[in-house]
Amino acid sequence: MSQTQLFQRIIELSNSKFWDAAKLEWRVSNIEISDDPETCLCGKFPIIELCHLLNKVNGNQTTVGNHCVNKFLPNLSSSKIMAAFKRIRKNIEKSLNSEFIELALENKWINKWERDFYLDVMRKQKLTDKQKDKKIQINEKVVFNVNVIRKR
Repeated sequence: MSQTQLFQRIIELSNSKFWDAAKLEWRVSNIEISDDPETCLCGKFPIIELCHLLNKVNGNQTTVGNHCVNKFLPNLSSSKIMAAFKRIRKNIEKSLNSEFIELALENKWINKWERDFYLDVMRKQKLTDKQKDKKIQINEKVVFNVNVIRKR
């Protein structure tokens, strides 16, 4: 397992050949909890919590583990995102967290209205039936969009 190996592979897939600029080219395009273990770009095996990345500049794609993604996308809390996804996958009535909601908006899995609604109700103890149904609908939409990655 090598941070150097991770950095080299990301630079190879980036337009910039300097780490500080290359890492800014990437964003998370999807997450996955895989049934089949994979190998991270750093060489670590097995990993099952995967972050699929898209290079915004050249369109390249790659996959890294949820720990390595934090080495170059420090504002992304992949452990919180993975925990939120596991929580709603296990119980669709549970709440996502704000980190996951922002990721969902960025990837267009939900729209701005849905984000604003979710952020407004996610910490409330009592929801109306209509609010609860809408929250579940958004959770189902997120789970569907995340799981689409497996069909590629």
